[in-house]
Formats: sequence, structure tokens, C-alpha cells
Amino acid sequence: MTRGIAAMTAATAALVSGCSVGAPPKDFAIEDAVLAMRVHEGGEDSSYLVLVSPEGKTRAIELDGVEGAGISWTEHGITTSDPKHDYVIDESGLTDHKRTSGGESLETSQEWYRVQVGEGTLVGFSPADSSKDSFVTYIDDDTGEATTRVSPYGGTSTAAVCGERVFSSGRGTDTKAFEDDSESVPENQLDRAALTSAYPHDGTDILSSLEPSTFPGTTSPCVDGIVYEGWENDADQHLVRVWNTVKGTPAARVAVDHEIVYPADDDSSRIGGPDRVTVSDGQLFWVVDNTMWSAPVPTTEAAPIRARKVVYLPGSVGLDAEVLAYSANAAYTVTNETDLHKRFTRRRSDRVWTELTELSLVRTDLATGKPSLALEVDMDDVDFPTKDASVTALAINPDWLAKRGE
Repeated sequence: MTRGIAAMTAATAALVSGCSVGAPPKDFAIEDAVLAMRVHEGGEDSSYLVLVSPEGKTRAIELDGVEGAGISWTEHGITTSDPKHDYVIDESGLTDHKRTSGGESLETSQEWYRVQVGEGTLVGFSPADSSKDSFVTYIDDDTGEATTRVSPYGGTSTAAVCGERVFSSGRGTDTKAFEDDSESVPENQLDRAALTSAYPHDGTDILSSLEPSTFPGTTSPCVDGIVYEGWENDADQHLVRVWNTVKGTPAARVAVDHEIVYPADDDSSRIGGPDRVTVSDGQLFWVVDNTMWSAPVPTTEAAPIRARKVVYLPGSVGLDAEVLAYSANAAYTVTNETDLHKRFTRRRSDRVWTELTELSLVRTDLATGKPSLALEVDMDDVDFPTKDASVTALAINPDWLAKRGE
């Protein structure tokens, strides 16, 4: 790790933050890293991919920034992106793929989702040029190759993995048109909700009689063919939508909304909708403003669901639903505020509040809400910004999680 830190520090120091950065070094490898983060410095256009060892040592590279840029980590390595490239980092180093489709370079302004499906990772992007169509990139784990295709009819703003298929929710206008033998969408379905096949792109779609949800840019769990999507409608109702992907389901029963009922002593008007939910042991979990909530998994019959407060998640370094990394029975997040370690009992009087001087990975048990310190990041000598910094994406080495029984 020492060799990697020295090499990466030198490489990063040569880059200028706030403008187009140089190509990342090819010898930036996973080595013994167990945690990966995207760290963004306020007011800058770039962000940093930071790898952390079991001892809390870090090394980083600077990348051109993309809003919502995520990280996936499989047994084959890490993937992440910048506006024009998809990156694969494994034990042998870093490989960059310039994003093209049909010989044309494709540039993104925002990454909507990044999910693992089949033997690889599927990433949905919006184009930098708003007049262009959205597109998706599939990164094959075995070969490390990235293939991008324009997606003119299927929405790419959300994703749910159901076995070997990825569904993306959107409007009726985004469906059916790619089926060569289909008629145009009926007028009364133009603004209806729909679940469209994002991978494989074979024309599978599911139309609902409901309005589309309003929370793009998230991932949703799929359990036994049922997709669970959290959202908040224009009437400020907090909802969980249940999609039934079984073919032949009547439109009126394809998608069912369940209103979330919060405890009477909590002001529900001040609690936002769940922009991302997960499922564990028959319970839904979501995070709003650092508070984790749970409720029984709703059925396909419309009925309110009652929320239970699980735990307050400390921290103020960019914590939101997308920064949480879920395992089978726990949620992991990073925080700069916790009483789980003695280091945090000492406060410097001259400390600048925007400076990231402490950082820990905290594991929160989904069943009990009990937090525990999983890893402390050594902030004494780092090669990424610590002032006005926030963590915008998080991924954990699956082998490390397996050794911990996750």
C-alpha cells in the first residue's frame, strides 16, 4: 500500500482541480482496498475516487466530475465513470473506455443509476446535449469491456434488477415505440406510468393506470418479480409503489401505491418521501434526512403502511440514500460524527467546520438499528480534498463483506 500511496500522490498532485483533469494513471489498482468512495470538493468540477485499505490508509485519483457518479464493486473489480469514459479498476490496474456508440462519442452530464446484472454492470446516463437521446453502458465483468448504446425509447432514470432483467420506470410515451410491429401508444396512456425493459432491450414493457413517479435517479429492489419504488407525489403524499412484473397482470393491478403513515408524534409534513428503499427480512427500509425508517413489505393490495423509526444515522459529509451501501442485513455509510470511537471525543477549538478531519465507515444493523464502527479512515495524510468535501458515492469490497458474515 505504501508504494501505491506514493505513486498516486505524485500523480494526483500533477492534476489541477476545477478544470479538465489528466488521464488517470494505468497502475492505479485495487491492491488491498476494502472501501471505495467518490469525494467531491464544493465548487469544483472534478471529483476523486478514493480507495481505503483495512488499516484505513487511502490513495486517490482525480476524475472529471459527473453528477450522480456511482461506483460498483464486484468480485472482478470496480467500475466508475466521468463524462466521456467508463473506468474498470482491478488487480492489474485501471482501464478506461471512451464512451462511443455507432462511432460517435457520447458525453454525459448525469449518471442516473449503476446496477449489477448478469455478468456485469449496467449504467444509465443522461446526455450532456439535451437534444440527444439517453444511453446505457454495459460493462462486462469477465472481459472488462464496455458497450454503450443509445436508448431512444426506454427511460434510463431509474433501475430495478429482476433476475437477468433490468426494468426502468417512466412514462407511457417511452414504451412500445421500439417494437417494430406495435401501434403507437394510445392517447389515454401517454402520461401513464410504465415499467420498461432497460436490459436486455427487447421491447418488454408494463403499462399502469397510475401517474409516473417523480423520483428519477434511484435504484429499486426487486423481490420475486415485485419491484418496490419509493416516491412523493405532487400532493406531498409519501408513497411506496409496488410493481407486479408478471406478464398478463391487468393495468389497474400492475402498479399499486401505498401511502406511508408516520408515527403520530412525528410531523409527517417535515419528513420527505423515500427516494430509495431496500428490502430485508420482510421489511422495507429507507432513509430521510439521516433517519432510517422501516415498514412491513407492502402487498399488491392497496393499503397504508405504517413506518417505524429505526435509528438516527450521524454524519454530515454528503449522507443521503444513494450514499448508503446495503448488505444483506446492514447498511453502511461514512460519517464524520460518531461516539463509537474514542478519537471523536477530542475536539479542536480551531477546527474549521467545513474541513473533513475525521471519517469512519459505520455499520448499522437493519434488524436492531444498532450501529458499530466498521473502519476508521486515517485522515492524517491524504491525497484528496478535505475542505468543503462531501462523499457522493460509496462501495464496499464484497469479499471483505463476506468475511464479516454479510
